Amino acid sequence: MIIFLQNLSFTSIAIISAVFGSVAIVWARVLLKDIKARDILGINFLTMGIVLLLISPLFYYFKFSWLAALLLILIAVIDTVANYFYFKTFENTEASVAAPILSLAPGFTFFFGWLFIGDKVSWYSFVIAILIIIIVVFFSIDFKNFKYFKTISLTPAIISSLFFGLSAIPTKYLLSTMQVTNAPTLYMFRAGLIALFSLLFFRFPLREISVKQYRQIFLRSLFVIGQWVLLYLALSKGNAGVTVTLANITPIFAFMLGAVLLKEKITFKKLLAAIMILFLSLII
Repeated sequence: MIIFLQNLSFTSIAIISAVFGSVAIVWARVLLKDIKARDILGINFLTMGIVLLLISPLFYYFKFSWLAALLLILIAVIDTVANYFYFKTFENTEASVAAPILSLAPGFTFFFGWLFIGDKVSWYSFVIAILIIIIVVFFSIDFKNFKYFKTISLTPAIISSLFFGLSAIPTKYLLSTMQVTNAPTLYMFRAGLIALFSLLFFRFPLREISVKQYRQIFLRSLFVIGQWVLLYLALSKGNAGVTVTLANITPIFAFMLGAVLLKEKITFKKLLAAIMILFLSLII
């Protein structure tokens, strides 16, 4: 499986990451109906860290240096903030309303990538990526309900997008420039550190979460692990902005899953947008 993924282009891997992410984002909204953002944050990442630790002999690789350690901590700090505001957004707003704002992360990645590591991309790829971001945003907007977007959700949604966009830069530097670790090892450390930071700054409400909810958190964590390990693998192979753009086309796959499995209504607007996004994703 690993050899198969390594032979794929970074764009293909990023798109597969988006498929896993589409399941995770729907599951997050279901969980946050009954659990507060600060309560699920630590348990969510502790679960993923333990799962990866148990199978770590199969993939572990980390070449220690102080710079690598500092960058690893930086990634965890950035992603702790990003994930807290990510969950906070869905706690206050319906997924169909919040998704457009959360889809802006790739725009920040292009800017930070150019600013900090000189990660440039051709004008052709940049223009197509921007088109994908724009179409994803408009695809996600439910104009009938957008007027109900709560002001309290706008700030956390923008903060989450900004920090997720920023996180890709030190991640790419560790994986691609320094080459001191691999995707699953990096995500294992990331998950463990975010769980630790959550324990220090928030709390672990172990008794307030039911066995059924723990089961849901565990099952969702498998999809999140798949999503992010694939994203990190894609980042190690290609441009950060393009990779994050493709990994954020999750609304398209969520739409497809809903149409096939849940028999949800297919509108002409969403069908056309889905076709355009998939086409642009294949030619970027």
